[in-house]
Amino acid sequence: MHQSTKILRALVATLALATVAGCAEQAASPPLAAAESGPELAGAWYQVYFDTSSSEINARGQSIVKSVAYVIANNDTTRVTVIGKTDRVGAPPANMDLSQRRANAVRDALVAAGVPADRIDTSWTGEGNQEVATANSDAEQRNRVVDITVVKLPG
Repeated sequence: MHQSTKILRALVATLALATVAGCAEQAASPPLAAAESGPELAGAWYQVYFDTSSSEINARGQSIVKSVAYVIANNDTTRVTVIGKTDRVGAPPANMDLSQRRANAVRDALVAAGVPADRIDTSWTGEGNQEVATANSDAEQRNRVVDITVVKLPG
């Protein structure tokens, strides 16, 4: 037990140092550099989480959608991929439908925020591609998600 406490403290210290180093790195870069080069999220991956049996995007999800939309709408060399998923609560056919509704909700929110529909690839997997493996009917927040990936087009 005592050994695990030492390991936990070492991990916390390492995380704290990494966070401070990341903040220092951000502070060292000139604030105008990002504005001069434009928005840059290419290669970025985001997740919008959902409540059980819901396809409604919450406030945090709306914030993510708006950030992604800003980058895509202001950069002609990017595309976005949207993939809807569910946990294993409910029947597989219903979960497939729910994952489709979630993916479409995020796609529609991106379009409403200014992303051209022809630059969005939308798909869904139902409960077939779990982030966290669970037994049937187990609720798992990390599986009730839409993955959003921003990619830079070759050229």
